[in-house]
Amino acid sequence: MKLNHKLTRRHVIHAVALAVALASGSAMAQIWPSKPISLIVPFPAGGTTDVLARALADKLTQSLGQTVIVESKPGAGATLGADYVAKAKPDGYTLLVGAVHHTIASSVYKKLPYDFQKDLAPITTIALVPNVLVVNASTPARNVAELVSMLKARPGAYNYGSNGNGTAQHLIGTQFENLTGTDMTHIPYKGSGPLATDLLGGQVAMSFDTVTPVLQHIKSGKLRALAVTTRSVRPRCPMYRLSTRPA
Repeated sequence: MKLNHKLTRRHVIHAVALAVALASGSAMAQIWPSKPISLIVPFPAGGTTDVLARALADKLTQSLGQTVIVESKPGAGATLGADYVAKAKPDGYTLLVGAVHHTIASSVYKKLPYDFQKDLAPITTIALVPNVLVVNASTPARNVAELVSMLKARPGAYNYGSNGNGTAQHLIGTQFENLTGTDMTHIPYKGSGPLATDLLGGQVAMSFDTVTPVLQHIKSGKLRALAVTTRSVRPRCPMYRLSTRPA
């Protein structure tokens, strides 16, 4: 998958400069990077964040001449991975590949063990990724209007999956219910990988996931895309950020 923002030498230099500026005094005395860098993905493998992180890791490894490792730490609506990075040593070697969910997590979870604004500092936007409403190909609904009619005919009988409580997929589903006057059951998952598996198997009726994990299934005809959640396929709002804990 292509990154929407091409990683040029200038971008890498800027990212390195910021990471060094955020590092502690003792770390600044060393040349960065002098050891492997960890990119923490707060979701299981197979989702958009994981795919983007691996593409980014390859580019950074080539540009920096140091190994960049992708580590998955899923759970609790992506907050476990964020907490891990927030508590890591602030030396620029532990980075979070975050998502829009992290900016609203404090409103969803009463007691987060970290402060997103104080414990994490944004470095750069990686990609702009739209969400798409998809259903299993066996679903009778061929468009959104037919789906809404189907849901209204049997309130509470259908479910939708998300990447966890408080994630964008969850809140989009809630907004969809409010706008259409429908009632669905929310099924939270740790990430897009296991969600896509159950969606293909029919255990979940629909999802509002990002395009990446479902695109191949849409092309193969196993899933049916009914709509995107943005005005265009290329939204203007940043969705994914690369973050590190500040000094």
